[in-house]
Amino acid sequence: MPASTTSLETRWSRRVPVAASRLLLVANANASGLAGRRELVDGASWLLRRLGARVETRLTTSIDELSALVHEDGGRRLVLLGGDGTLHALANLGGPRPEVALLPAGRANNVARSLGIPTDLRAATALAVGGSSRPLDLIAVENGDARYLAVEGVSVGFHALARAGYRGTNSADLVAGAAAGLGTLARFRPLCFAIDSDGAAEVATLSQLFVANLPLYSFGLRVAPAADPADGLLDLVAIEAMSRASLVATMVRLRRGTHLGQPGVRTWRASRVRISTGGRSPVVGDSTVLGPGSVELTVEREALSLVAPSR
Repeated sequence: MPASTTSLETRWSRRVPVAASRLLLVANANASGLAGRRELVDGASWLLRRLGARVETRLTTSIDELSALVHEDGGRRLVLLGGDGTLHALANLGGPRPEVALLPAGRANNVARSLGIPTDLRAATALAVGGSSRPLDLIAVENGDARYLAVEGVSVGFHALARAGYRGTNSADLVAGAAAGLGTLARFRPLCFAIDSDGAAEVATLSQLFVANLPLYSFGLRVAPAADPADGLLDLVAIEAMSRASLVATMVRLRRGTHLGQPGVRTWRASRVRISTGGRSPVVGDSTVLGPGSVELTVEREALSLVAPSR
């Protein structure tokens, strides 16, 4: 065990903050890293108790079960054991949201990696008990009468089309992901979008447009490395790749975060964005396919209170 982690455990086990002395540990049984691993849930509960917290543990398999737990709770810090999808679901529950700590147990863990939340369970539980929460912005996506709050980002174009064709049970199904990507690539052509960002309108032919709230998105893509989920702004990344070969090359760079500054890649920031796809691409919020058409994106300021290291 790293010495620093031991030091954190020792200090926080002596004096647990009042706000975190009572915890509700909720494990998402459908998370890619949790399937069939009850020992991980038991281990997380044991570590939290060892740090001095009183813990109730519940296992959920549906959004309705998660919603019922959140809304019946009485002021305890909610500790989510699961992947990014668990937090996506929580962000879109109605009513007030509790203060949340995250124990990453998915494959991508984009939220944790973006915010500096440890992916090591022992260190993550120490943060969940002894850490302070910080407010995070979300992206409010208005699509007709539908409304969705995105934690990571919004996508239209190649990635969105591939996501719409994805047939895996969760984000860990790499075979299903490869099949969706290759199938989309085989028939893909750049698309024409109308984009209005803070009143500046343009019509652009693009292969992909991301609107990011966090540095990481999708399968660990480093879409917007400088994105800050507390600055009140959306980070737009437009990819103008006109051939399949250049699109593939750019997607590889996205994995490494080396796409910025490359020919055909534009970035800018805005607080309000309207995108019209003309029905040529679905709109994807986080990993949820929201359908085609026009969407209005705004910043939902300080919509989520999440335990994370101070910046």
